Amino acid sequence: MLDVAVDAWTEAGLVRLLDRQVRDPGIGQGELIAWLAAVVRHLTGPRAISLATLMRCRFVLARKLKERLAAIRAAERARAYQTCLFAAGARPALSFHAGFAFSDGMFDGVPTYRGAWQFNRHFLGPDRVPAFDGRDDGEEFGCAQALDSLAGVEFWVRNVAGHAHAFWLPTATGRTYPDFVAKLTDGRLLVVEYKGGHLLADATAKRAIGALWQAASEGRGVYTMVERERDGLDMRAQLMAAIG
Repeated sequence: MLDVAVDAWTEAGLVRLLDRQVRDPGIGQGELIAWLAAVVRHLTGPRAISLATLMRCRFVLARKLKERLAAIRAAERARAYQTCLFAAGARPALSFHAGFAFSDGMFDGVPTYRGAWQFNRHFLGPDRVPAFDGRDDGEEFGCAQALDSLAGVEFWVRNVAGHAHAFWLPTATGRTYPDFVAKLTDGRLLVVEYKGGHLLADATAKRAIGALWQAASEGRGVYTMVERERDGLDMRAQLMAAIG
């Protein structure tokens, strides 16, 4: 019965219905309608699907078209990201005069670490260290202990992923929030990402943008990805090697 036609149904009418379901603020309506019209012509022409079938399944069709638009957007974002930041002719620049800043109360309202360990160099104070991912005595906590123990660190902050005041770097799919940001006694900034075993899949993208940030800083920034152990070095030794 999907193929039973209704006299009032037209391709233009289907396009208008789809436009209301698929409308996207990032796409001009004229451009979207032209694309939807081309889609309908393709489905009724080369794909030989009847207009009646499309009309009766229009909500399913609209959902699939929204998924298709999302896939196109993701692919284009990835292409632009690669071109602007990593292509041979790319010239990324970095400014230390605007953007992220340490400030008292920057993470007020965020759950805090309640363990027994006393951190000495956390910028917001030992009683306002944002809670760690996983257990309070887990591997990320161990990385914080190692960072806090370095004489070359003036102060550091446990960076809160997704927070409005958090430090972030761009990725092709959005943003990455490193676990720690520190100011070194020599004035450099140290950005630390802890890589647990469950995070191997996205480590490559994070390491790439981190290395680019470090290169663009012209010696004023250091990015490092720390593991529980790497090449016989514990977390503290890896941090020391990164900052020299």
